[in-house]
Parts: sequence; C-alpha cells; structure tokens
Amino acid sequence: MGRDKTLELLQQRFYWPHLRRDVLRFVEKCFVCQRSKGTAQNTGLYLPLPIPDSIWEDLSLDFVLGLPRTRRGSDSIMVVVDRFSKMAHFIPCKKTFDAVNVAFLFFKEIIRLHGVPRSLTSDRDVKFVSHFWRELWKRLNTDIKLSSAYHPQTDGQTEVVNRTLGNMLRCLVQDNHKNWEDQLSHAEFAYNATSNRSTGLCPFQIVYTKLPNQLVDVAILPKGCKSLAGKTIVEAQDTIRTVKEYLQKSNEKYKLIADVHRRHKSFNVGDLVMLRMRRERYPQGTYSKLCPRKLGPFPILSKINDNAYVIDLPPDVRTSSTFNIADLYSYVPPDNEVPTVSSESSFSEPGRTDAVIG
Repeated sequence: MGRDKTLELLQQRFYWPHLRRDVLRFVEKCFVCQRSKGTAQNTGLYLPLPIPDSIWEDLSLDFVLGLPRTRRGSDSIMVVVDRFSKMAHFIPCKKTFDAVNVAFLFFKEIIRLHGVPRSLTSDRDVKFVSHFWRELWKRLNTDIKLSSAYHPQTDGQTEVVNRTLGNMLRCLVQDNHKNWEDQLSHAEFAYNATSNRSTGLCPFQIVYTKLPNQLVDVAILPKGCKSLAGKTIVEAQDTIRTVKEYLQKSNEKYKLIADVHRRHKSFNVGDLVMLRMRRERYPQGTYSKLCPRKLGPFPILSKINDNAYVIDLPPDVRTSSTFNIADLYSYVPPDNEVPTVSSESSFSEPGRTDAVIG
C-alpha cells in the first residue's frame, strides 16, 4: 500500500529499533512497486535551445493535424518558424504527405524565399526519421535536430505558435470550418506583424528592417523622410545584436520561473534505471490500464545532455531508445541481489535509436 500506509500499519502492532528506516528501505527496494507504480516527476531543469546567430538560419518545423478537408484537399498545416526572428510561415498540406512531398513543399515555400537553413528542429515524426529526409539535408549541410521521443516540450516554441494559430483560425473561420485555407494568409500576416514577447519586436521588423504597411496606418510618410526602410548595415547589425540580447534575457527569465518547480537529477553511463512507459509508446490497441507503469531495469548507454539519455534496450523492446529525464527512475535493487538487466517486455514496435537534442 505504499511507504506511509505500510509504516502506519506496522507501528500499530510492532516495535523494534529503526522500524521506520527498515520499512522505508524495504518499500524502496520492492521490485513489484518499482515496476507497477509511479507518476510523473519534476526532474530536469529548464534547458533552452541555443540562441541562433542570424535570421532564417535555424528553423523549427511541425504540423497542425486534424483540420476539416478544404476544397483543395488540404487537411493539415505545415508550420515553419525562424527561431531568431520568430517569423512563421503557415503552409497548407495533406496529412498523407510523405518525406518527398514535405521536402518539395519546403523548397517551394521556404528555401526559395530564405535560402537553405543551417539547422532544422523537429519532432520524431516518421517523415523526419526516414532515410530520404536525413540524406537530403546531409547533402545540403543542414543539421537535423530531433526532439526526444514523445516529448514535445523540446520544441516548445513551435507548439506555442501552433496554439496561437489555432486561436486565430477559430476567430477567422467562425462557422465556416472548411474555409480555413483561405484565411491562412491573413493569420500569417497578423502573426508576423505583431510584436513578439521574447524579442520585443515584430518579425517583419527584424527580417525586413521595417514595419509592414497596414490599413490602420494614420499617415503615409513622404518619400523624402527617413524611415526604418533606410536602415544602414550598421543599424541592421545593431538590431540583430539587440534581438540576441532580448532572447538571452527571455531565456533566463523563463528558466528562473520554470526551475522553481523542478529539481536537478542526473545519471551516469551504466546506471540501471526503470523506464516510465507512456501510453504513446505502446503500439495501437496493445495498451491497457493494467500494463506495468515502468519497464526495466536497463542500463544507460550514453548521455545526450542533462535532460536526455539513450538507454540500452533489449531487441524485443522496439521503441525509441531516447528518453527524457522525467521518464527515468533510479533502480533500487533488493538486498543481497546482484543487479541484472531485464529482458522482459510487454510490447514491441518499430523503433528509432538516435536523437540530437533533449
């Protein structure tokens, strides 16, 4: 029944020296409890992604799915965000697109406007772990950064943009749900013309050195007047330097707030851990509420960063071997028992074994 209730039950009937210590140790080392119990934990401090050096070099990519099918057959949105200026492009697409179609769309809508990126951050969607996708960007010298499996918080920026986009589309389409594709360009302009909280400037101003003309402008400046459009190279460099400072301060503020409710924890290579098995890791139709909460113990194969580890999984556990620190629990072996690696598992699925960021 757990640590506290077991202790209370024994204290009502027995007494011996160090009873509390013995009960706590016994419950802590119970393998059945370690395997069958457990909830989410607050391990892992806030670890922001590195700040980019310039505009449209470090991008993030994600998809908004589950939208009504439009007249053109679109039912999804590809969201591409510049991690420096926070400028975003919302591109309608189809859920059935494979890596080839996504790459074609990316070249057509992004690279023709901004050039080849230096890095591309995305989740571990099947499109982004395919051999074609990796080989394409390898030849273009673009670094592919995949998030930890089933941990969307890695690319929190794009998730926030997706949520904002959903709110705007709901306001624009209202009762005409299948009209969202026609309203997508309006939502994109409104997003890029609005000041960003992290940079303090709107994306248009950072990328194009000036604010966009809008219908609500009170007056149009004469051509002879000096405006933001006449920025010199030095002034543009000062803007980039200012944005980097804003991003640094913003990351520090977010980290200070987030770490209040988190605690630091780390493991060494070779340590045995129990793995929290999220529902998403089970193949469709195999998950049950009575399935073990954790599997293991398994040794840690390598450390990616403070929040992501690669686990040495047996061949029959066919899921991604990259786990976030929040899903790892220290294994406590019973007394007088030599720790061994468990090979038992309750599921299997095609897996992926590598990651770049946590």
